[in-house]
Amino acid sequence: MNVLFISPNSPYESIGGIERYLINLIDYYKEKNEIKSFVVLPTSGENRSEKKGNITIYYDTNLDLKGVKDSQKNISNKARLFSKNIEKIIKEHEIEIICAENFHLGLPPAYSLLLNMVAGANNIPLVLRIHSFAIKDLQVELIRQLMWQRISCVSRSVTGDCFYKGADIDILSTDYLGVNTDVFTDQPKSNKIRKEIGLSPDHQIILAATRIIQGHKNILEEKGLINLVQAFSKFSGRYPKARLLIAVGKPPTRLDNEFNQAYEMLVGYIKLHNIESKTIIKAFTLDEMPLVYRESDIFVLPSENETFGQVFIEAMASGLPVIGTKVGGIPEIISDSYNGYLVRPNDSTILAQKIEKLLVDSKTRNKFIKAGQKTANSRFSSEQQFASFNTFLAEIISEKIN
Repeated sequence: MNVLFISPNSPYESIGGIERYLINLIDYYKEKNEIKSFVVLPTSGENRSEKKGNITIYYDTNLDLKGVKDSQKNISNKARLFSKNIEKIIKEHEIEIICAENFHLGLPPAYSLLLNMVAGANNIPLVLRIHSFAIKDLQVELIRQLMWQRISCVSRSVTGDCFYKGADIDILSTDYLGVNTDVFTDQPKSNKIRKEIGLSPDHQIILAATRIIQGHKNILEEKGLINLVQAFSKFSGRYPKARLLIAVGKPPTRLDNEFNQAYEMLVGYIKLHNIESKTIIKAFTLDEMPLVYRESDIFVLPSENETFGQVFIEAMASGLPVIGTKVGGIPEIISDSYNGYLVRPNDSTILAQKIEKLLVDSKTRNKFIKAGQKTANSRFSSEQQFASFNTFLAEIISEKIN
């Protein structure tokens, strides 16, 4: 099977859940001799390619629209050059199927239209992989109206949202993301991160991990950080060794202003609730996060909206008890009171009670850790999820042949 993945996001130039997925994808396919895999990623540098094991990565400047003047002519020119590059890759490597990652959201519609045309002209099945809810009408229409052979969604919640907004149920599927359980493990704490942030081994770290780059709404509210700050302030005075660590995605330099605005707002909320001496905000790279998880004690992210919840399976695999909210794809990962707690969003009182319970109740904490690791390893390992997705892609190719 010769498969081409195309993403408007790059783990080498940006941060977030899609980028973690792409790292897992590259790590998985570079070891697979039986599959010829190729991935196209944006770059702000020059067009180039590199081989990592058995996967070839193409870096395309035409996928990078940062700094491009927002004119139809500029975007159209880049989209046409992008489509020509894709057609060249298709013919050179005899591509059998294409997977477009989040194209409904991450790029202007010209890219989806031209990619559909190229795939159609070459009789190649085209899969749209959806990582984010469609919010705008145009995003919905790109999902509904174009000739995708399949629409693969990262959770049942996303699948249901697509169906509700008019996508054909017969081409929708749910294909979960996974966690690399060789990277995210419960190895003994090294205390390296604790030393960096000035904490001792006996401090109890309540970890939240998320991006704070502003999106279509207040990201601090959307990710539940304001609610978490309120909750922590309710009980932190009773626990001298408890610390709230907010690990934020480290953005590229071009997003510094946006990041700094969100950071200052978050600091303001922390000061407002008088917990600045017990709260740490620190930016980490994706490579640093496995160690951050391992050196923490509890993971909490009370989001208002979450398509899947990659951070929860990473925390579970790392041996942390987790607390999430009853929104989006999170209940597909967390079963309340079995492998974590599920709470209503924006209820700081209940959230505070659940965090405090895990701080003092070792029996419940250990139960969640054990069940969480079982969940991560048996249901959400990247090895398992990519193997299942390969079967999914092979079936689509087989349908075309037959």
